[in-house]
Amino acid sequence: MLRKTMEKVSEKAVLVSLKSKDILKDRKGEGFVDSAVFSVLRCYDRIATLRKRVNNKMNRVRFRANELMNRSKVVLLDQRGEGTVSQAITILTAVVLGSLLLMGLYKLIGDVVLPELQERIMEMFNYGS
Repeated sequence: MLRKTMEKVSEKAVLVSLKSKDILKDRKGEGFVDSAVFSVLRCYDRIATLRKRVNNKMNRVRFRANELMNRSKVVLLDQRGEGTVSQAITILTAVVLGSLLLMGLYKLIGDVVLPELQERIMEMFNYGS
């Protein structure tokens, strides 16, 4: 779309330069015609420079879009599942180790700490002996 627009603009610039050359030749003389043609050609050069810049930008955008599309295809077509399996194993290992540690602490507190604490409290309040 942009390329077609730029081509139309450049074609119109050439037509305008040819028409203005014919019109100005009749009215003002050769010197004025040459300067008018020069200014039209300078505008044509500017349009060509802008066209090159726009084409370069469009090519960069197209290249980056293709890169992004290819990377997303690779990620979506990846069927290995390495990350999911390793994360699941890590989580299960953490849960099992955590439950074993909690069970060990509960047994330690229930079998060793609480009876000893009860014995010391009884000794503190035992006034008779």
